[in-house]
Amino acid sequence: MDFKRIQEEIERIQSSPYAKKTDKQLLSYDALSELYKQQYQGIQPKALVKYNDSENRRTKLNKEQVREIRRKYNPHIYGKKSLAIEYGVSVSVIYRIIKGVMWKNT
Repeated sequence: MDFKRIQEEIERIQSSPYAKKTDKQLLSYDALSELYKQQYQGIQPKALVKYNDSENRRTKLNKEQVREIRRKYNPHIYGKKSLAIEYGVSVSVIYRIIKGVMWKNT
């Protein structure tokens, strides 16, 4: 960036309503923001819960298939690669299912 663009960006930021708040107000906004982040971390709005269910999305796997994957998985006998080939997904998807990163509630 050249100096003129940097100066224009600084002026734009300083003229914004957020920059005109007092330091005390800004600190309280930051504290409230952190409080809300901690309070609502990982929680979805109720309106989105039904849309994030596997029946309402186009997923390659359903809940029963995920349970079968977890049941069948046995390292060195029936591993991630063979499960991935059987179900038509990648090895990383199988890994995330087994570790509980994906499909946590099944």
